[in-house]
Amino acid sequence: MDLADFPRLKKLDLDGTKVTGDIRDIGEYDFTALEILALPYTVHGGVGYEFQSISEVPIFMHTVHLLLQRIPTLFENRSLSGAFSWTLSEGSPDWYDGEIDDWDNYTPFPPFRLQCIQAGVRTGWRWCSDDGHSCEINWLDPEPSSESSDYEAYIEDLQRVEQRIDFYRGYYEPPNEQQYRRLRLYEV
Repeated sequence: MDLADFPRLKKLDLDGTKVTGDIRDIGEYDFTALEILALPYTVHGGVGYEFQSISEVPIFMHTVHLLLQRIPTLFENRSLSGAFSWTLSEGSPDWYDGEIDDWDNYTPFPPFRLQCIQAGVRTGWRWCSDDGHSCEINWLDPEPSSESSDYEAYIEDLQRVEQRIDFYRGYYEPPNEQQYRRLRLYEV
């Protein structure tokens, strides 16, 4: 039995189960009536999923964006920014420890957590650290026209979300370990 064979299904909550799969396999004509979706970490893209490399994330986020364009209410019961709890796996070759040896010279943790961003009508994503510091935003939608009625709300939201971009300014993905160590030296 394939769950996609239920075209009138409106809510699919599999969180807490051991179902496996890939959110990217949801096709354009699957779940045409679906309004709410919750998938476990065992599904590629489910809540709490851990990515195996930084390089797989941009195309993945593009695919999720297409899904959200088709079903805008898909994750409505959770805020988009906290809907997934996606991170880089500690088993990834891209992962490194951001150990703190001197609390007097504290620097942010590495940005290995993903966050979806909504600024007005514009959607994007960014890498952020567990202590709240963020990389630049990777936008999935174009900036609204300054003539549009949505522009002012976009600018207000944009200013709010960009406040977290400080230590990792200029980085659209986590710095590699050598870059991170260099940033720490300059920050102190």
